Amino acid sequence: MVWILGTALLLAMAGAGGRAEAQIWTEFGPVPEEKPAAGDLISEPFFAFVIELAEGDSLGRWDSEDVRRFATARGERSRFPLDQLVTVVRRRPDPDERRRWPGVRVTAHWDLDLKEDLDRPMPYDILGYHPGSLLVSRHLELVELRPGPLDLTGQLKDRRTTAAFRDVHVLALVKGYMVLDADGFVDALLGSALDDAWTVGLVIAREEERRIGLGVSLGRKGRKIYGEFDFVRDKVLAHGRPAASALSGYCRRWLDPQAGQVPTPWQGLP
Repeated sequence: MVWILGTALLLAMAGAGGRAEAQIWTEFGPVPEEKPAAGDLISEPFFAFVIELAEGDSLGRWDSEDVRRFATARGERSRFPLDQLVTVVRRRPDPDERRRWPGVRVTAHWDLDLKEDLDRPMPYDILGYHPGSLLVSRHLELVELRPGPLDLTGQLKDRRTTAAFRDVHVLALVKGYMVLDADGFVDALLGSALDDAWTVGLVIAREEERRIGLGVSLGRKGRKIYGEFDFVRDKVLAHGRPAASALSGYCRRWLDPQAGQVPTPWQGLP
């Protein structure tokens, strides 16, 4: 199910520094900051299912029928094709995984299996445009990290913002791939505002009264990219916020291909 979360979080592309304290800028120019809506509502039932497993620290094995029943019980319809899902497994990490990330709590290992590799249109837009296709391998493995509460500072132009995050879950993509393959026409139209993106990890956290989601990615030339998603309104936030950039930059310390924490980007694609 985490691959579904990644479909949205790959989108809102903005540059992010490698450290939380570095200057953060937006690709979209001087635009009003848009924050995620407040509240615990998660409109998309797939996202609700994944987040409930993580926040409830649930262990086990689930299939597409389990997710369908979950959505039906909520009285909601999902925009994602459940017919491609085979199983989701969340279990405790093994000792090697715990040693791979010293200094941070390693809480779970996720295995996700689909019927086949996917190459599908992205179900969310960016700035009113369809951004391209999502490429997902049929098998994904992610390791869940819990760094604890974080007080971070981000900067956008001449504005400096301090934000407090709690219930932080970092999901490092350790096997398989999730890639945004940007449409050529939209790429040319939006320029540096859109780029092919290889996911290195996903982040779920709470900031004050709102829950936020981030996709942390790298471009083909190593450009640091992040995307932010509004779970309440079920939409991509296209304008980079200093707080979200700070969280993305901080979490990259656990999502570093050069340190061997996650696979080398842009390898293993069909």
